[in-house]
Amino acid sequence: MRAFFLKMNDTKNNLKKLIDIGIALSKEKNINILLEMILNEARVISNSDGGTVYLLTNDETKLNFEIMHTESLNIKFGGSSMPVPDTIYPVKIFNDDGTKNINNVAAVCALEGKTINIDDAYINEEYDFSGTKGFDQKNNYRSKSFLTIPLKNHKDKVIGVLQLINAKKDDKIVQFSDDLIDLVEALGSQASVALTNRLLIDEQKNLFRSFIKLVAEALEKKDHVTGGHCNRVPVLTMMIAEEINMDKTENFKNFTFSEDELDELFVAGWLHDFGKVATPEYIMNKSTKLEGLYDKIDEIRYKFEILKKDVEINFYKKNIKKLDLNTTEDLNNILKKIDDDFKFLEKTNIGGEFMSEEFKERVKEIAKQKISISDNKTFILDESEVDFLNISKGTLSKEDRKIMEDHVVLTYDLLSKLPYPDHLKQVPFYAGCHHEKINGEGYPNGYSGDKLPIQARIIALADVFEGLTAPDRPYKKGYKLSKALTILKYMVNDGEIDKDLFNLFITKKLYLKYANDMVNKDQIDNIKENDFLK
Repeated sequence: MRAFFLKMNDTKNNLKKLIDIGIALSKEKNINILLEMILNEARVISNSDGGTVYLLTNDETKLNFEIMHTESLNIKFGGSSMPVPDTIYPVKIFNDDGTKNINNVAAVCALEGKTINIDDAYINEEYDFSGTKGFDQKNNYRSKSFLTIPLKNHKDKVIGVLQLINAKKDDKIVQFSDDLIDLVEALGSQASVALTNRLLIDEQKNLFRSFIKLVAEALEKKDHVTGGHCNRVPVLTMMIAEEINMDKTENFKNFTFSEDELDELFVAGWLHDFGKVATPEYIMNKSTKLEGLYDKIDEIRYKFEILKKDVEINFYKKNIKKLDLNTTEDLNNILKKIDDDFKFLEKTNIGGEFMSEEFKERVKEIAKQKISISDNKTFILDESEVDFLNISKGTLSKEDRKIMEDHVVLTYDLLSKLPYPDHLKQVPFYAGCHHEKINGEGYPNGYSGDKLPIQARIIALADVFEGLTAPDRPYKKGYKLSKALTILKYMVNDGEIDKDLFNLFITKKLYLKYANDMVNKDQIDNIKENDFLK
């Protein structure tokens, strides 16, 4: 009777232990630590000296060594310990000729999905333990009892193998008893559930990230500039976020991004320009003010050639009787002024950071000149051409800019349609806020201050700095670091960019870390950081 109650008590304790283990396994998010927990708990519950966890490869042809422990030899590979050595090769499930590998106990376990219990490997004739014997000889060890159990997913499909070596009792190596086998199989079932869930989550994450990168690749096929931008912004975004997690100064010492928050920020960084899939290419790639489907500066060049011909004809008509050196020189001066006017327009067409009122007036004066086309007099520049050439900053007109800015609205609208898991629900908001400014003067919603979480502020900083230094923009060369940081400094002064993030960006040399990998070497100049700190 006493033995019965003792056994019942052991069973109760084991059940509680299994429940506790199951709860612990289900909470672990890191796959390597999870595998280590599975092996450690299996070894404890079976009182075994060593063990190995294998995972099936994607092509289902091999078992990879993921983690290996032998307590008495102080050997620990995989998990949170040192990586599994390259000299330890995967177990082939199929031979080179395509036949099943029926000689390896782990391979057979995976193939047949059954538990295999071996009392003594040295006298077992069913499986090949020559590799085990070689290991033993090299390490002065004796591998004896083996318990190999399959790890199966929710579809009853083998996803891995758990192998335990040398069960111990009273410091002696013994065989794995039936009670122990039942207990380890129960643990294996719990481990399989936890492992399957983790693998499924990782697979979904990898699928989603692959989809994201596919979107970026599609954008790059449409427009290499946007594609390059979409690849670089998340890199810089994560640099800043990870630095915040390490920063112990006053501004960020009480702030830490969780793993889920980092993942959410990463996704938002990748997708922040998703709406540009609908932005016309001639606007995204607009390298000059007059560029649409083509650059109208070439049409204007022909008009100026007509103007010169008109001037020459009229000049000779008026001066045919009194042509001399002086009058010819007058003509040359007039033609030179026409050429100078066109060169001015040609340069103006390129765009820049600022166009003065003086230059705008000159464009208007030039536009008043008339030429003859098919016996009709017409202005050399029409109103739309004047308006485009007098764009104050960059190459986009108000109408162009409205179309370009609409990509943010479209980004939010499109991303909001996706069924996100809980930890990614803010992706549309963060991505849709990357053109908002702290002072409320951004777009599309004019959010300001506390309405802009730090995630949105990080993406905004990364977006601006990448845009300023991008080495592949068709409409301008990437700025040197000093000029890019100067512009950012002005933006901080104007309340557009977060001051604390900018200071972190400078003091931690994130600008340089990023530039070393992402910009042309001639853009990297000497930076006196104290000149930029706010």
